[in-house]
Amino acid sequence: MPLFRLLPVVLLAAACGDVLYLEGSVNQLCQRMPAQPFSAPTTNTLERRFDFDITANLPSQLERAQLTIGLERMTVTANGATDLRFIEAAQVTLEPPPRSKLPPRVVVRASEQNPRQLQFEGDDFELAPYLQSGVLSYTVVLSSSTMPATTVAADIDACANVALRWDYAR
Repeated sequence: MPLFRLLPVVLLAAACGDVLYLEGSVNQLCQRMPAQPFSAPTTNTLERRFDFDITANLPSQLERAQLTIGLERMTVTANGATDLRFIEAAQVTLEPPPRSKLPPRVVVRASEQNPRQLQFEGDDFELAPYLQSGVLSYTVVLSSSTMPATTVAADIDACANVALRWDYAR
């Protein structure tokens, strides 16, 4: 789905000598991943790795843009009769690209919980170095002393703020 139908975009065209570029920002660039399974654990954690494809929501003309990305929020919403009250701790870790020397980084911890949903607030730091082929990889870890014996399914919604600069000369 094109970005322009999803989110409001503020664009500014600027000329400096022979260089023409486009700058803008996108608030709440979101991706929904329905029914993500968290397998029944052998330990006291449920873990699920997933990819957030940032560029899938950008128009193809902006694929070469320089991006500044900050994760704004993420929610994990239980499917069906699942109740999330058993979760005692939750965090989201940004995984480095393969063969990168960047460390994994905890970017959000659960800020609010109810029986149906966990809400995470994002930390304010630059995520673009972790971007590979337009994708950020995350691991969601849910911990408890009393885990369910069955697989837990939950929808994951992730929203980021993206600033971009696109240089026409490139």
